[in-house]
Amino acid sequence: MAGRKLLVLGGGFAGLDVARAVGRSAAAREYWDTLLVDKENFFQFNPLLPAVAVGAVETRHIVYPLRDMARMRHIRFVKNKVSAIDLERRRVRLHNDLEVPWDTLVIALGSVTHHRGIPGAAEHTRPFKTIVDAMWLRARVVELFEMAEQAETEAQRHRLLSFAIVGGGVTGCEVAAELMDMMRDTLLPRYPSLRASHLSVTVIEGGERVVETARPEHSRYVQRWLERRGVSIRLGMRVTRVEPKRLHVVDGPPVEAFTLVWTAGVQPPEVVRALPFLHAQDGRVQVDETLRALDPAGRPVPDVHVLGDCAAAPRPGGGFHPTLSQTAVKMGAHLGRNLVRRAHGKPPEPFRFHEAGYIISLGKHSSVVELFGVPVQGKLAWLAWAGAYLVKMTGIRKQIEVGLDHLTHLVFEHDSSQILNRRAVLSDEELNLSLGRALPAEDGRPSPPQDSVADTARRASTPAGADGSTSGTAPAPAPEPPPPDAGRGPREAAE
Repeated sequence: MAGRKLLVLGGGFAGLDVARAVGRSAAAREYWDTLLVDKENFFQFNPLLPAVAVGAVETRHIVYPLRDMARMRHIRFVKNKVSAIDLERRRVRLHNDLEVPWDTLVIALGSVTHHRGIPGAAEHTRPFKTIVDAMWLRARVVELFEMAEQAETEAQRHRLLSFAIVGGGVTGCEVAAELMDMMRDTLLPRYPSLRASHLSVTVIEGGERVVETARPEHSRYVQRWLERRGVSIRLGMRVTRVEPKRLHVVDGPPVEAFTLVWTAGVQPPEVVRALPFLHAQDGRVQVDETLRALDPAGRPVPDVHVLGDCAAAPRPGGGFHPTLSQTAVKMGAHLGRNLVRRAHGKPPEPFRFHEAGYIISLGKHSSVVELFGVPVQGKLAWLAWAGAYLVKMTGIRKQIEVGLDHLTHLVFEHDSSQILNRRAVLSDEELNLSLGRALPAEDGRPSPPQDSVADTARRASTPAGADGSTSGTAPAPAPEPPPPDAGRGPREAAE
C-alpha cells in the first residue's frame, strides 16, 4: 500500500512528466500515494496553439485527457483549482472548500499572461495562452470577415480587418504568420468584396528585434518573412496605455486596431508569487540543483519542488533557464526520476539541462529552427518543426491525428466555418455596429447611419431610465427647440 503523499499541482509539461515517471515504476507507485491536481482535465500542447487558432490543426488533437493517463499509470487525478498553499500545515486548499494534505509537494502550475501593469491592457486586449483563446481568435477572424463583406465603405472594411499583436516573441510572430496565411490564402478568395489591401496585421515589439532569444540572422529572417506577407513590424515601441481598439505607445502616435492580442510575456500565477520563497525578478521561485524551492535566506525547503514556468533554475553560466516547454519537460522528467530513485532509497541527482534549440513556425510550409546548434530555415525547417512536435505529442492517437492534420494541410486550405455563438467573440457594441453607408439628408448634410430592424425592435422593448435615457446606451442629440411658449421636457434618448 502506498505511503507518502505526493501532491503534484499542475498537469502541464512538467507536472505531467512527474506523474508519468512515478506511474511507470512499480516501486515508486508502492512508495508514493500520488495525486495530480489541475484546473482542467486535459493536458494542452501549447506549441501548436497558433496552428489551432487558424484551423491548421484540429482543437481536440492537441489535448490529452489527464484522467486517461492517471488510470493507465495507476495514480489519482482531480480536476480543481488551487486557491492557497499552506506550507506550515502541509495542506493545499482547493476550490469548493476542499483541502488536500501532502508529504512532498510539486508546484508546476504553469504561467498566466503578464500585462506588466499597463493600464487597460487586461481589459481591452485578448491573451493567447489557452485552447479557448485560440478558438476565440479563429472564430473572431471569420466573423469579422463576414461583417467586412457586408460593410458598405472602404473605411469600415479596413477598420474591421485590422489586428495588432503586442509582443514580438515566438508566440507573437507565430500568431501573426498563421493569421496572415489564413486571411490571405483561405478567407480572401471566399469573400468577393474584400481585397488584400483591406488586411492589416501589426506586431508591436519593445525590443530592437523580433524573437530576441533567437540568432540575430534568424530574427532578421523572421522579420523579412512577415513583412513580405504583409505584416507590419514596429520595433522599439513600448505600450504605455490601452484603450478600446487603441494602443498608446512611447514617442509615437497611437496604434489603432479592431482586435488587440497580447503575447508580451508571462508570469507565475498569484498563488505562487505570494509564497514566502526567494523569487526572481519575474516572479518565478528560485530553486536549487535538485529543484527544491529556496526560502528568502536562500536555503532549500525540504519536500517542496517547483518546476516549469514557476521555477527559476540557475544556468551554469549565470542567469536562469528560460520559460520554455522544453525546460518544463526536462524538469518534470528529472524530478520524476529523482522521486523514483527516492523510492529505491537512492540520493537525488542534480538537474542539468542544455537547451536543444528553438523552433519558430512561420505559417504555411516555412519555419526557423535551430537544433543542437544547427540553424535551418525555410521549407526544410518546416518539416523539422512538424516532425519534432509530432514526436513530442502525448499518446500515439494524438500523434496520428496531428500527423494527418499536417498532411491534409499540405493539400487543402483551412476550414472557414464559424461555429461559435457571435456573442462569444463580439461585444454588444460590435454586434450592433452600423455597416451601412451614411445617406445625404435633405439639407445637404450627411445623415447618421440608418438603424437596422433589429436595433429598432431592441430599443422599443428596452425600458427608459429615470432620466429618460435607455440603460447602458448614450443619449442622442437633443430635438429641435420648441416654440418659446412651450415647456422644455427632458432629452429624448435613443441608442
